[in-house]
Amino acid sequence: MLENIAQSNPNIESLQNSVPEVPQSQQPVEGAIYPSKKTATNKKALKIVLIILGTAVVLFGVWFFVLRKNFSIMSPFAGDGIDVSGAGQKVVNDITGEIFTEKNAEAWKDERPFGVMINNYIDARPQSGLIDADLVYEIVAEGGITRFLSFFLTNTPEKIGPIRSAREYYLVLVKELSDAMIMHIGWSPQALYAIETWPVRSLQRGGCEFYEGCTWRDTSRDVAIEHTAYVDGTVLRKLGEELGWAGKGDITPWVFKDDIEKYALKPESTELSVSFWYEGDYSAIFKYNQQNNSYMRFMGYDENGDPVAHVDAESGNQLEIKNVMVQFVAEVPIVGDDKNRLDYELIGSGAALVFIDGKVIESTWSKEGRDDRTIFYDTDGNEIEFNRGKFWICIVPDRNLEQVVY
Repeated sequence: MLENIAQSNPNIESLQNSVPEVPQSQQPVEGAIYPSKKTATNKKALKIVLIILGTAVVLFGVWFFVLRKNFSIMSPFAGDGIDVSGAGQKVVNDITGEIFTEKNAEAWKDERPFGVMINNYIDARPQSGLIDADLVYEIVAEGGITRFLSFFLTNTPEKIGPIRSAREYYLVLVKELSDAMIMHIGWSPQALYAIETWPVRSLQRGGCEFYEGCTWRDTSRDVAIEHTAYVDGTVLRKLGEELGWAGKGDITPWVFKDDIEKYALKPESTELSVSFWYEGDYSAIFKYNQQNNSYMRFMGYDENGDPVAHVDAESGNQLEIKNVMVQFVAEVPIVGDDKNRLDYELIGSGAALVFIDGKVIESTWSKEGRDDRTIFYDTDGNEIEFNRGKFWICIVPDRNLEQVVY
């Protein structure tokens, strides 16, 4: 399907089980009776072993039926705090597929996600809060410079930013997540029209800039003013409640798996680079971390040509994602726009690549309408089954297939 994408990894060679040939002298002879290799067992010792085993079985039964309620079994494919034991009510995060106890999900289980437009200009790095996002879309905003639409549900950081303006195509993605709220500072004319007519739950238009503690300027770095605006996610939620936007909506969830061998026969791919317009400061690089079955994120290159770790400004930790997708879409100019802005056609269908478990899956995407969820399929038409955890989606112009290298 994606023959033109450059440097695709070769197919995995099939693993052959090597079975040593049994020497003729060791092969069984038909009709012969072979002596047991075990020596005679001491009856007294056997009796002691049986008593010990019986006691162990009884103790296990007591634990299973009486004490088991105090234990939780953690899935190796799940995120932190996920409880998949049989006891108690379980809550599934509709975005990440992670499973929580009702107690651990109490803060967000009845809430809708909120999105934040986060700046990716060089002077805006490192950003705050991206590391806590459940889902991030990375798309060019202008001049080859990407911007992040980051959705938060499981965690709500108190510092997110720097914040930038919205474009209409980002709002198409907001609408498919149960009419999520979105925070931005500024808008294109097309985005403003969408906010007012679709409508869109814009927290900026709802008064965030005038709401106590919602936004502020961090001028500790010597950068231009447009790279200094931050927002408190906890205050955003309070503002959303006052605007009447609280409450959980209906999100069409993706399909999730707990079997790491599901795509074991797919081609191996442990490193991915995405240059949206050109290779350089805005190239996204992902490297597979086998130990955590996840992808470490890098952003741009240093003076030696090595990828730069993409870290969180608050914790210093590198961003790590369970599922990485590349979605190819048509990039078209907006006729009559005074600043030559672009549009990305996110409704329809096209080619995609899905990276999970150190593998690459050639895929397609489909989004029937503005409010419908984008669904990803393999080349056989089966819906992709993702790992439970965070998502990062790079939306790339379909004219730049060769700039996605893996």
